[in-house]
Amino acid sequence: METKNITIVGGGSAGWMTATTLLNQFPDKKITLVESPNTPNIGVGESTVAGSQSGFSGIVDWLDLVGINDLDWMPHCDAIYKLSIAFENWYREDSETFHFPFGPSMTQIPHESDTSKPYEFGLNDWHVKKMFYPETPVSDYVESFFPGMALVNQNKSLHCDDPKSAQRRTLGEVQLFSGYSYQFDATKFGLWLKDNYCKAKHPNNFTHILAEVKETPLDDDGIKHLVLDNGQKLEADLFIDCTGFKSLLLTEAFEVPFISFEKYIPNNYAWATKIPYKDPETQIVNYTMCTAIENGWIWEIPLWSRMGSGYVFSDKFISSEEALGEFKRGLIKKGYENVEDLEYRLIPMRCGIQSKLWVKNTCAIGLAAGFIEPLQSTGLQSIYQFLFTLIRTLSRGHISEWDRREFTAKCHEDFYGFASTVAYSYVLSHRDDTEYWRDIQNREYPADLFSHNSEGIFKHFYHAYIEKNYGFAFASPFPHMAVGMNWNPLARLPTAPGMDIENIKNHVEFYIQQIEKRKKKWNEEVKDFPSPYQYLKDNIHKKKKETY
Repeated sequence: METKNITIVGGGSAGWMTATTLLNQFPDKKITLVESPNTPNIGVGESTVAGSQSGFSGIVDWLDLVGINDLDWMPHCDAIYKLSIAFENWYREDSETFHFPFGPSMTQIPHESDTSKPYEFGLNDWHVKKMFYPETPVSDYVESFFPGMALVNQNKSLHCDDPKSAQRRTLGEVQLFSGYSYQFDATKFGLWLKDNYCKAKHPNNFTHILAEVKETPLDDDGIKHLVLDNGQKLEADLFIDCTGFKSLLLTEAFEVPFISFEKYIPNNYAWATKIPYKDPETQIVNYTMCTAIENGWIWEIPLWSRMGSGYVFSDKFISSEEALGEFKRGLIKKGYENVEDLEYRLIPMRCGIQSKLWVKNTCAIGLAAGFIEPLQSTGLQSIYQFLFTLIRTLSRGHISEWDRREFTAKCHEDFYGFASTVAYSYVLSHRDDTEYWRDIQNREYPADLFSHNSEGIFKHFYHAYIEKNYGFAFASPFPHMAVGMNWNPLARLPTAPGMDIENIKNHVEFYIQQIEKRKKKWNEEVKDFPSPYQYLKDNIHKKKKETY
C-alpha cells in the first residue's frame, strides 16, 4: 500500500496534531483534513506530561519534532508550564499530599573532596531511611531526588530569564535536571495549529474541508472513498480516524472490537467546568492537582486566564446529578466561591483501546484509538506517542500487513503502560470510606499487578530493583506512587550472615546528611526566581496578539 495521499477524518487536538506531524515529516505527501462543522470539540485535554526514562515521549519532544517554539503558540493557547502532578487524599481520606515530579531522579551526590567521584544514594536507600525514621514524611522521597520540587514547594518558575535575552544566568542543577511539560486550552491549540501551521506553512500540499462524512463504502483494500454531504467523493491511500469516541472509521466502518479497561480503571464520566481566578499570582501553580473524594477525584488545572476543573466518577456508584453535587461541595471545600454560577458540562468516557489500530488502509489516532481517564494526563500523551510510531511506520515506504500489525502492537504496548500507571493510583489506595472505594479495595485485579509475577498485560511496567549496598532485592512499582501511598517494602531489614544493622544505619545517616545539604542548596538556588505567574506575565503572555 502506497501512502502518497493521506486523509484525516476529524479535527480537534488529534486531527490537527496528526496533520501538523505529517506535513512536517512528509512534505512530499498530499494531506487532507475533513471535519464536521457541527461536531463540538471535547477539548478537556488541558494537561500534558514530560518524557520519561522508560522510553515514552513528552509534549516537548513533539514540539521539537515539528519545530514549534514556545513563544509561537503559548500566548494564544492559555498555556503555562507544568513540573509535576500532585495527589491529595489518595492513600486515605485526609492523607498526606504527594507529588509525581518530572525529570530524572538524581541519586548521585557531589563528593565533599572529589567531585569526580560522587557519592551514590539509591532510591531504595530511602526506604531504609524510612524504616529507621518512620516519622519521615512521604514528601521527603521526591524532595530528596528531584530538584524540581524546590520550584514546586516555593511556587517558583523553572524559567527565570527572558527567552530572547543574551544575558542569561548560568543554569544550576534545578534547571538542568527538572523536566517540564505544559497546561493549555486544547481547543485553542488545535485551532492555532490549523491556522498558523497547517494552512500558513503548507498551502500547496494541505487541504481543509468542512463537511459531514455520510458514507464509507468498502472494497477489498479497505475504505474505497468517503462520501461527503456536499456530494464530494474523497479518495486516499490512507485514512486516519480522528473522530473521537464515535470512531467513525474503525468502529462503524470496520466493526473493530473494543477492549474495555473497566475492570482496572473504574470511571466512565466527568463533570468539567472553568473557574475564574481570584488571585492568579497564587492560583497559577506549576502542577496539576488531583484530589480523591467520595466517588472519584477532582482535577485542578491552572491555565493562564482561568482554572480548569473537573470531577471524574463512575455512574455505577453515583448518579450524574449526585456527582455534580459532590463536585460543587468539593470546590467549596477547596475555597472556590460562586460555584453555583459556573457552567458545568457532563462528558461520557469510554476507557479502553481498539483491538486493532490499523485495518487495511485505515488507522486511528486520539480518542478514536483509545482513551484512559484523565488521571496522569495520558489523553494528549497517547496522541503524540502514537504519532511517533506512525511516522516511523510511514517512513518505511509502502505499508505491509506486518507494518499494520506492528503499529497496533507498539501502540498497545505504550497504551497499556499508560493504563498501568493510572491503575496503580487506585490499587495502592487504602480508602474505604464509600462503596466506590471499597469496591476498588476488593476488585480481582490481574495477577501481574503484584510484585513478582511476570505474566499478563502489564508485565512490561514493573521494575525490580537490586539493592547493591545491602545484598537483597525487592520490587517497587512506580516508586512515586508507591511511596506516596505508604508502600514500603521494608518493615525491617532482613537478617543475613555478616549483616551489621548498626553499620547500615551509620551508612544511611551519612547520606541523609549529604542529601539535606543538597536540598538546602536547591532551595537556595531558586529562592530569587519569579513565580510562574510573574514569569509568564513578563515573558510569554505580554504580547498576546489574538484569542481563538
